[in-house]
Amino acid sequence: MNILLRKRTARLLFFFLPLLFLSTYVQAQSSTGSSPSVVDKINQYNENLPGERLYLHFDKPYYTVGDTVWFKGYLVNSIMAYSPLSSRIYVDLISDSNKVVKHFVFPVSLGLAIGNIYLDEKLVHEGAYTIRAYTNWMRNFGAEQFFYSNFYVANTGNKNILLINSNTSLAANNVKLDLKFSGIDKQPIGIRDMQLKLADGKKTLNRSSAQTLASGGLNLNFDLPDNIPVKNLTLVTQDKKDNTIERIPLQINRGADVDVQFMPEGGQAVELLPAHIGFKAIGEDGKGVPIKGILLDKENNEQVSFESVHEGMGVFDFVPQPGETYTAKITLPGGEIKTVNISEIKNSGTVLKIKNTPSDSLEVSIFSTKDIQSATNDYTIMGQSQGMVYYAATIKLNRDIVNFKVSKSLFPTGVAHFTLFNAQNQPLNERLSFINHNDNLKVEINAGSALYTPRDSIPLHIIVKDNKGNPVVGSFSLAVTDDGQIKKADVSKTNIFTQLLLASDLKGYIENPTWYFTPDNDAPKALDILLLTQGWVGYNWKDILNKPVQPAFTAEPEYIISGKVNNILNKPMANSNIILVSTGKVKLYKDTVTNAAGQFVFKNFPPITDSTTFVLEARKLKGRIINAGISVDENRTPLAVVLPYFPVPIPWYINSDSTVLNYVKKSSDYRDAIEDLKNGPDKHILKTVNVKGKAIIKDSKNLNGIGNYDQAITQDDIEKAGKISLLQLIKQKVNSFHDGYGPKGKGLTFMLKDKKVHFSIDGFDIDRFYDPSDNPIPDDHYNYQKDILEYFTAEDITGIEVLYNPQYTALYDDQNLPVLYDDQNLPTPSVSGSTDPTIAYIEITTRSGQGPYANSPKGIYVYRPAPITIPAQFYTPRYPVKNVYPGFTDLRSTIHWEPNIITNKNGEANTFFYAADPLTTYTLILQGADLNGNVGYTTQKITITNKK
Repeated sequence: MNILLRKRTARLLFFFLPLLFLSTYVQAQSSTGSSPSVVDKINQYNENLPGERLYLHFDKPYYTVGDTVWFKGYLVNSIMAYSPLSSRIYVDLISDSNKVVKHFVFPVSLGLAIGNIYLDEKLVHEGAYTIRAYTNWMRNFGAEQFFYSNFYVANTGNKNILLINSNTSLAANNVKLDLKFSGIDKQPIGIRDMQLKLADGKKTLNRSSAQTLASGGLNLNFDLPDNIPVKNLTLVTQDKKDNTIERIPLQINRGADVDVQFMPEGGQAVELLPAHIGFKAIGEDGKGVPIKGILLDKENNEQVSFESVHEGMGVFDFVPQPGETYTAKITLPGGEIKTVNISEIKNSGTVLKIKNTPSDSLEVSIFSTKDIQSATNDYTIMGQSQGMVYYAATIKLNRDIVNFKVSKSLFPTGVAHFTLFNAQNQPLNERLSFINHNDNLKVEINAGSALYTPRDSIPLHIIVKDNKGNPVVGSFSLAVTDDGQIKKADVSKTNIFTQLLLASDLKGYIENPTWYFTPDNDAPKALDILLLTQGWVGYNWKDILNKPVQPAFTAEPEYIISGKVNNILNKPMANSNIILVSTGKVKLYKDTVTNAAGQFVFKNFPPITDSTTFVLEARKLKGRIINAGISVDENRTPLAVVLPYFPVPIPWYINSDSTVLNYVKKSSDYRDAIEDLKNGPDKHILKTVNVKGKAIIKDSKNLNGIGNYDQAITQDDIEKAGKISLLQLIKQKVNSFHDGYGPKGKGLTFMLKDKKVHFSIDGFDIDRFYDPSDNPIPDDHYNYQKDILEYFTAEDITGIEVLYNPQYTALYDDQNLPVLYDDQNLPTPSVSGSTDPTIAYIEITTRSGQGPYANSPKGIYVYRPAPITIPAQFYTPRYPVKNVYPGFTDLRSTIHWEPNIITNKNGEANTFFYAADPLTTYTLILQGADLNGNVGYTTQKITITNKK
């Protein structure tokens, strides 16, 4: 038997399992025949579409407006080695209204990305946010493969915030809500008039008003609508005294809305075959609900009782009988009864059962009904993990049960996915099992002492070894947080191990995944139930088995710009010279030649870190721009915001934990103090102001000459606007530009303050081509201008000049008054040089310079890629002596963030940080990976005290 046991190497075992006799473990023999086609197709699929997994390590689990999110990304491929497919990750900051607040691009090197996101008060407001991170390649596998993390952002600038103690009870459909309002100092607010709104998501259920008691208390009760699930129930309160508005998420689990699902092992229950049934109860808040119950047949005879083991999940066993139907009678917390019908039970089929015992093997059993059994038909059972097939065997189902063992040593640590196929390569049963060799990296932090005093320099000696005790060279990230502000329970809910080796293989939300790897006696059983009841990231078997699968999204191993050149007949242009010129801080000039298919590629770019714009030109050998169309592969298919379900983070002011309240209080004070510290004692001295000359719009046809305008929109301003229309650009950038009505209210028109606007593009007034006599519709002139302005994009424009005051409009009036006055049916002034006080002009300069009907010049393409964000440096005060900065109180919540700790050949690294001022305890979290994808994680405590 040829078996490859080296870890992270493809290990395909193909066995033929002769059935010796019923219920006896079969002996595996190596096959001399060709591999089954299903295995070939799976291997081909994994070769064509190797997966990627991504984990972001954050400095802490919640933030305030004006804070910075620090993170390090770990990107690995299917077999847990660093992924060479992607040189960048995309990170979206998404609000609780499912809008992308900001999109970022961060560079990746050897599978590592370091970044930070400033929570700018101009963009970020108080509420729940989600970070979504992915690569372009990961989009081939669906959004469920992306990395997600949600957190709450508090607004420390709201000094009128009210703390709310909330207690909710439910009887039938009636909700009783006891609230108590207090100030930030926890003193009762007294009697206040409140406006109340009860909402389910965006739907308002009820409005009312109420008054708090002198103690700040408020007792409410209301009825929920019958038979309508309420997933996002929120009470909005508005204090009429100072208009403070606060949102109180109400986590209510009505029995009717608790989702209880029963999932047979292997995917189906079959009459007269042993059934191992997993169940999971989820409340309206997305969290598990503990339940217990009994299984009844159609005569209401009890068959078996059951009770959840962990987070609403559990299992029970029974044998379905022919012709029977089954109902589960479930008792919910509080005693409410709920009944659920068990899904259809088949009268023919197979059942796959896998028992994961503490031994070195998985115990596999395959049950089948009589009509399935055959001495000639071959069935294939296949086991894969991390995108590779590690085990395959052919069996004959000629008995009621086939038992055999599969060695765990054949698989790497992680989720093993088993599938049973029939002779036609159709999948019949699937089952997941977690194999843990406990071979993750062993990470240690030696701080020299467990006790330090404020502002001490704390040295750390880090040692990393593999499971055999060998030193490991790897990359690690360290977060040190203050337990007085950051809750330890929130910090440790997930880590690099649980994300890359568990969550990446499963769909949906997993409550506290790190618990499944604790010493708790119930953890191994609960983990097996999780894999039985949680949806998993799998294959579309129909597509894989019936047709080749090609990636829809390309890999990005390096930064390239590629595209195609077609002639006026839309045929590829071979051997065309393509010139690329950049604007912005990075100045580049490149040229290349198209291939036979008219395609071109530019490579070897430096990091594109600002709003760089590229202009591509197709030229003939003699240098003239050719009449051709250029297209660029931009990979900009928009991503819909469809997020997996997360429990809504509870606002910090609801049932405020002293730790979180302490964090919110200190955050604003600390940021103010740190700015004072960084600016130094001369921060109040006025800096010299340099007044620059007016911007110059190159190639402008402004009749007044260079620099003579009321406002200018430069090319730098335009490039920052992105891919929008010229009209959107004007509305966004031109001061006081708006829609309005012209003289005598005749028709809708574009206005600049109180004046009607006429547009000149490259010196051509666009109204010279407009004939009002042919268009009697009142708003037709407005629509005519609007169509032209929307025809152009911002990328076609190099400058905009606004001409409002008479000294800038006079020359335009001389040139254009006859046309303008004809347009308005007004008498034309007879004196040359007179001005019209009702007209303003906007002069627009295009990249082509060919006027209003020359959009997208032939042979030229303007490309503005998303800039790569270079991470900032984490700032921490340094205290070379204890009494430095005596007036400054150090209130950091993230005491230290170091994303790039590299261990040497001895598996060692050294670093240090300075303690802050409060007497407290620090939590240190260090995690990372080596180049082979082996991961490690550890935590440690350090106490800050007055005495050592």
